[in-house]
Amino acid sequence: MKILVTGGTGMVGSHITEKFRCDGRQVAALVRTDSDTRFLERLGVELRYGSITDPMAVYEAVKGMDWVCHAAARTEEWASREESYEVNVEGTENMLEASLGRGVERFFFVSSLAVLGFHSHYNTGLESDYVKCGDPYIDTKMDAEKLVRRFSRFGLATTILRPGFMYGPRDRRFLPRILSHLENGTFRFIGDGKNKMNLNYAGNFADAVVLAARTPRSIGQVYNIANDDKLLDMETFIFKVADLWGYPRPHGHVPVFVARAIMNIMEGSARLMKKKEPPYLTKTRFKFLSYNLEFDITKARRELGFENRVGIDEGLALTKQWMEASREDERRAEEERAPALHVSGGPYD
Repeated sequence: MKILVTGGTGMVGSHITEKFRCDGRQVAALVRTDSDTRFLERLGVELRYGSITDPMAVYEAVKGMDWVCHAAARTEEWASREESYEVNVEGTENMLEASLGRGVERFFFVSSLAVLGFHSHYNTGLESDYVKCGDPYIDTKMDAEKLVRRFSRFGLATTILRPGFMYGPRDRRFLPRILSHLENGTFRFIGDGKNKMNLNYAGNFADAVVLAARTPRSIGQVYNIANDDKLLDMETFIFKVADLWGYPRPHGHVPVFVARAIMNIMEGSARLMKKKEPPYLTKTRFKFLSYNLEFDITKARRELGFENRVGIDEGLALTKQWMEASREDERRAEEERAPALHVSGGPYD
């Protein structure tokens, strides 16, 4: 049994790869030539080089694979519609076509809870009418999920898993951004901070993928994967992060209607001026900070036996431990790269 994983050098894909290896599976990863593959190499993963946007490279990478887990995606909130579409839609179509053409037995697709709608959710189930909101990431993930469903009807044995916001070891974007605002004293709650979160520890989500792989019943199915801590609201989460990293707890609040107006102005202006970096407040950040995001994971529990094994306190501690170790590794590498300082002509030359 051999599995090809895409996105293996990213946080989500690396956790999925690690769990499959721990499950005793042979794993190959489709990676770009400029990717940092050291973690995958330590896991004993076979590397196949190419991009999911290259149909020929994808077709070659899928050769000899029994299963495919497609976790690669363009997740940057400030990517253009064209950039997101090329990776999230066309790249997914390339993976699906190659998998179907190569006779892959099972195809696991990492989607997103974002496809369920750009609004507050209160224990939302699996229903999705794919109402687009203008956000390139969300809209293209909707299109990608529709493609997976279509190929399922063509005979490819697919399973769709939808995670929420993700954190954990090898997180280089989500939690570091929050920490930066806490350190600078610029973090503000939107509303009262009591909105529930759909936060996923990446290792827990990877558990769900492996459980789906073990379960033939998951073929043709869709699963929401989210945290099940009903007490985890935005304020509780941010205070936990601030306390663990030793930053002052933030207490600033901005009314929702004010934040929405600011977001529209900031994002609209930045788009109009074609700025390369996102403004302080975007649609994605507004959603994370202000919407109530509760999702029903009953189906994943019932059919996959899924449970969130790692809770928020342990997950944050493991993430902090990895960040500290990563910084130490970078410091040592920098010291090794730095040339020894030697000035000739001194008294000991």
